[in-house]
Amino acid sequence: MVKKMSIKLSSLLIAFLVIFAVVSPVSANMFITNFSGTTTPSTTSVPSNYHHFYSMKEGVSVKFKVDEFIQTAGKQGVTVKLQRSNGLWWSTKVSKTVTSTSQITMNSSAGSGDWRIVVTEVAVPTGYDKPPLYRAKSTRYSGTVEGY
Repeated sequence: MVKKMSIKLSSLLIAFLVIFAVVSPVSANMFITNFSGTTTPSTTSVPSNYHHFYSMKEGVSVKFKVDEFIQTAGKQGVTVKLQRSNGLWWSTKVSKTVTSTSQITMNSSAGSGDWRIVVTEVAVPTGYDKPPLYRAKSTRYSGTVEGY
């Protein structure tokens, strides 16, 4: 009697797990990370900010928003690149230039692995051959990364 009862309970548990595995959404979006930063003003180079993350999903969706253009000179904006590593080098999958404070979305289905977001100020050269070579600019930004 006890043996039959334990077999029925274990069978019921296995059936429940199989049904749960089939019904649960496998392809649902998965939150990966938030990121934020401020670009560093420089007159001698165009520095970049890097945000690294790992995704187990086949696709990555990045929502990026400029919170404030803190210091502008001439053309305001930042270039945002979504890059994936193949183990030897980084290849750019999506690149966009953001010139307003509205949110943008970048998607790539390049597979799971190591990813990074590169944020660089749009360079405004001074025209001089000695420093200052660029006009100093700074931007505050934030974003979210999801896997799909």
